[in-house]
Amino acid sequence: MKGWWVGLAVVLVAAGCGVPTQDSPVGIQPEALPSRLRETALPGEVSPPTAGPGQVSVVVNFVRKDRLVRSAREVPNGSAQERLSAIVEALAAGPTERERASGISSALPAGLQLTVAALQGNRAVIGLTGETDGSAAENVLAVGQIVLSATAIPTVKEVSFERDGLPVEALLADGALTRNPLTAANYASLRAG
Repeated sequence: MKGWWVGLAVVLVAAGCGVPTQDSPVGIQPEALPSRLRETALPGEVSPPTAGPGQVSVVVNFVRKDRLVRSAREVPNGSAQERLSAIVEALAAGPTERERASGISSALPAGLQLTVAALQGNRAVIGLTGETDGSAAENVLAVGQIVLSATAIPTVKEVSFERDGLPVEALLADGALTRNPLTAANYASLRAG
């Protein structure tokens, strides 16, 4: 009988040591969190900034250890064409200082300029000017960066490239060349796990 009372006492004491409950959720301001919790991200990703008024977060892709990783940028909330132009500018600007410190780089050649030549239905046409030198592996990652970033806009499903108004062949993730429109699925294997 004594063992039963001791067991009940242990259960009651343990129950009293739990986390207090509340009737409804309570919000926590981001600045109240320790910095290591505010700056966490999923593996292979950089945490998105909080979009301010009139801003929207968009996804751009960069490279870490020969894999594509997503990063977020705040851009003005506008049309799909305006967001696509902002993504192209963010790709051209490259990773932030903080991203570079965490091992993120860009496969886009320094002499390459990108423009949004057109947004036709669900296809983005990206204009290329300048140098496109680099190894085949770097070029595949560069094309993947652009395609995965552009198709992160929900209305953009395909990407094609042109130079001086003429279609350009692009490398697929497996190294094959194509003039067909490119989709996110073509470069999914290059994403960081």
